[in-house]
Amino acid sequence: MNRLKTLARLALGLGCCLMLVQAAVAAGSVLPPVIQAGFALWPKGGAEVALETWQKGGFLDGDNSKTAALVGYFKQIDRALGNFTSCEPVDQKAIGTRSQIVYLAVNFERGVVFAKFVLYRTDKYWVVQNLYFDTRPEAIMPWLATEGTKNAE
Repeated sequence: MNRLKTLARLALGLGCCLMLVQAAVAAGSVLPPVIQAGFALWPKGGAEVALETWQKGGFLDGDNSKTAALVGYFKQIDRALGNFTSCEPVDQKAIGTRSQIVYLAVNFERGVVFAKFVLYRTDKYWVVQNLYFDTRPEAIMPWLATEGTKNAE
């Protein structure tokens, strides 16, 4: 009888955990660790450290030209929008079992930049295959150009 109660409690606990994880994924709040790592380092070391973190182990590893171009882009963003403050998940789309696209709003003191990360799952972890940033949301999330606009409150 005690085993049955223990199994029932375990099943209930696991069910609750799975529901919480599903809710978090549906809300787009669960970011792959590689993306989280870059944004965690950004306030301490700037965009360059974040970009170096994102390029490790993936298609961009060793592509210093893309990193240099993005570092230059974020120096301009820093002058125009101020310092990086936070990021917010906007949407995540599975492309296959080993690839996905993650869309983000990257917040600065005076504005927002939108991001798109193309990720690939190696045998061990997720790596960034490519990444894009733009101040125009429809450039990163083209479906927004075809949706109606909402009135700002």
